[in-house]
Amino acid sequence: MKRASELRLRRPAQSQYIAPIRHALAAFLEALQVDRELRDDVTTAAGEALANVVEHAYARSSGRAARSVQLIARCKDGGKLLVDVSDQGSFIRRKPLPGRGFGLRIIRAIARHISIDTSRGTCVSMTFEARSAASKS
Repeated sequence: MKRASELRLRRPAQSQYIAPIRHALAAFLEALQVDRELRDDVTTAAGEALANVVEHAYARSSGRAARSVQLIARCKDGGKLLVDVSDQGSFIRRKPLPGRGFGLRIIRAIARHISIDTSRGTCVSMTFEARSAASKS
């Protein structure tokens, strides 16, 4: 796996941008030679975080303020892959609803570590153990 690599994307927080962001993340991970299984896991977890931004982050906002989502993915020495999905909206704590609320559960099941910072918008930080496709050979 290549070192000191980073992907930064900022797009409007709209559903039509989720798939292109996920595709860019998958291409970034492929360029780093991250194995396919982990690539799929990381893009799934990031997709859940992105969908949460689109659905919830700006639900309480009024007006035409900048409503964007940012994804930052970076590879660290030692095989750590870090992915942050952030917004400038409001974090909403909700009571569990039947058939809803699986996004964070999915992320927690996939990521090695997850933290959520709500001090300035919301930032979901996910850590994965990166496995190189080349190291499996």
